[in-house]
Amino acid sequence: MLYLRPMHHIIYLSRATRSMSDEELANLLTRAREANAQQDITGALVYGDGQFMQIIEGEEATLAMLYAKLLQDGRHGQVFKFADKPIAQRSFTGWSMAFRPLSAEQFTQLAGYLTPEQLNLQAPGLSATDDMLLQMMKSFVLQPRQ
Repeated sequence: MLYLRPMHHIIYLSRATRSMSDEELANLLTRAREANAQQDITGALVYGDGQFMQIIEGEEATLAMLYAKLLQDGRHGQVFKFADKPIAQRSFTGWSMAFRPLSAEQFTQLAGYLTPEQLNLQAPGLSATDDMLLQMMKSFVLQPRQ
């Protein structure tokens, strides 16, 4: 699909304010997929060890509204935005929301060694961080389930 408007992505990490059951996660995912499809948002969501990590892709204004809504969502606390920038193309084309639940150990492997405190927030654009986070998420979300 050719996009006439520039694409953008946001990558964030947040802590769940309470434990979520499998049913609650399934309902959240269903609603997110429907809303994202209507707004032409793609991305991936990882949940594990009481934490969410997500990449969302779409038009900048649409993502800004979605992120503002997320900040008001009582299920999310300690939200940290790793990246918010233009992208040349989507990484999750055709996915209204890829999802992968992770064990505590898997989530630590995904995000634990790259905590907000470890980031050099002065780095222009965080492009190396963007790429690393994106590749980690893709490897966990897209790997075959065992």
